[in-house]
Amino acid sequence: MNTLSSNTPYSPSFCHAVHFVLEREGGYVNDPLDAGGETQFGISKRSYPEVDIAALTIDDAVAIYHRDFWLRVGCDKLPDKAAFMLFDAAVQHGKRNAVKQLQRAVGVMDDGQAGPKTIAATECAPPSVLVTRFSLERARFYARLVGRKPKQRRFLNGWFNRIDELALEAITLA
Repeated sequence: MNTLSSNTPYSPSFCHAVHFVLEREGGYVNDPLDAGGETQFGISKRSYPEVDIAALTIDDAVAIYHRDFWLRVGCDKLPDKAAFMLFDAAVQHGKRNAVKQLQRAVGVMDDGQAGPKTIAATECAPPSVLVTRFSLERARFYARLVGRKPKQRRFLNGWFNRIDELALEAITLA
């Protein structure tokens, strides 16, 4: 078991994924043009209205990511490549959207619930196909988002760069 703080153990797979997310989400941001609104380490006030976002610690953010993202979407039940990609997608697109993207990538009904069929299809998917198709689903999501919210276009290159970095990192996972 790896740990990010001295008293809370996390799996190596989660540690790798959360480090990737934290490096890209950064610290405190309150950009009025960002639909995400006020965020700290990628945790938004919109999603967590009871949390003092400006005072959020990295350990608290990691605990939220583990409890509300990693475990909630079933990353702990998936192969590392899929878990890594699903976790980042859940942070960026919301949990239900992320699971639907994974389901479309592996060719099962996209109901937003990572059940036994999704898990089995993910385990059977050739890794390069999984990474490519999941990345494509995410790119399509961003394109639709910008179509609905044109002011978000300024973030599009950064989002596409993130998908590229994620895919390259996922390919290296065992």
